[in-house]
Amino acid sequence: MKKIKTLLASVALLSLIGCGSSSDEDSALVIPTYNTPTDTACEDNLQDIEWAKLLSADAEKLSEYKLFQSQCNPTANPNTRGLPYDLSIPLFSDYTSKYRFIFVPENEKVDYVENEVFEFPVGSVISKTFSMPATTDERGYLVENVIETRLLIRKSTGWVARAYVWDNDKLDATRTREGASVPTVLGHGEDIIAFEYGVPTQSDCTECHKFKINDSETLFTPIGPKARYLNSNYEYSEGVLTNQIEKWVSEGLLDAATVPAAESREQAKTFNDYIDVDSIPPSEVEDFAKGWLDINCAHCHRTAGTASNTAFKASSVDAFQGYCEVPVSGAGTGALVILPGNAESSLVYQRLNTTDAGFSMPPIGRSAIHKEGTALVARWINSLSAPTCN
Repeated sequence: MKKIKTLLASVALLSLIGCGSSSDEDSALVIPTYNTPTDTACEDNLQDIEWAKLLSADAEKLSEYKLFQSQCNPTANPNTRGLPYDLSIPLFSDYTSKYRFIFVPENEKVDYVENEVFEFPVGSVISKTFSMPATTDERGYLVENVIETRLLIRKSTGWVARAYVWDNDKLDATRTREGASVPTVLGHGEDIIAFEYGVPTQSDCTECHKFKINDSETLFTPIGPKARYLNSNYEYSEGVLTNQIEKWVSEGLLDAATVPAAESREQAKTFNDYIDVDSIPPSEVEDFAKGWLDINCAHCHRTAGTASNTAFKASSVDAFQGYCEVPVSGAGTGALVILPGNAESSLVYQRLNTTDAGFSMPPIGRSAIHKEGTALVARWINSLSAPTCN
């Protein structure tokens, strides 16, 4: 793949082409190239974070919070009390690169929680930047289109979400309440994919992050920072891998007194787009597949989720549900949520393997098919013994 150096002013999208498609139209699509801004405003400047501004959560420009040393680069070099992290199984978002950071106020610490999201102190911030590569073969800030940065801010009254879309000149990001749509062309393997990347609205954020306390009350909560996804290694310095939970403790961000011994911590299988699905040992396919379903589906499909009334439960903290179940909606060509031994006739697979509006799952947050995740789920369903489902 050639070195990416310049930014195309625009790319004509001929049609919406699902991931994995192959047609004559593909050859007319042009993979874009990107560059990064060189303005003096982009120079690194170690400075204090505007914690008071964060608590008000009302900045119209992302740079007002001073979370990063460079106002143009939200993918590296956080200011004091900031630390990057990653998830061993990331939630799929149209093949974007995701740059995650936590920020914890001075003299405050995060508490470890066994099965749910860690407990963050007031003033904490979770930052996630979505950046689109020209091709998934080559990633990194220098060769990507930085699209949006989402913040979850822990106020005294609970978590709030703020979404910031990066301006055309990429010097700063501006808050959006109504979301945005970004025409995208992406190279992935042998495919060229065209789709509209969607930045969520304020209400979209609320919908995905709901956690039911009871039948009449919900709680807004993060999704990713859980022990099972953080109990993995991260390359904090070149060539040196460190367990993320241990790093949080050593940096004074996680309260060591709340952290159990390493051997008793939950740990999900590591799965990403560069793992060959066919290479996974048969005995481990179910663990991989259920881990992927957990991070991608279980924030809604669980007892405390907004889709708790459906016949599908994917959370690792609930009893898994879906085998031989008749779907509540009755939609799809398959009669059952999961028909063991037959992925093509399973509603779960059908909804993952499409981009049709109103039918695909999740209903927001993706516009392309996740080839690798969908293949993993298909392999798992097909590996299940086929019972007689009545």
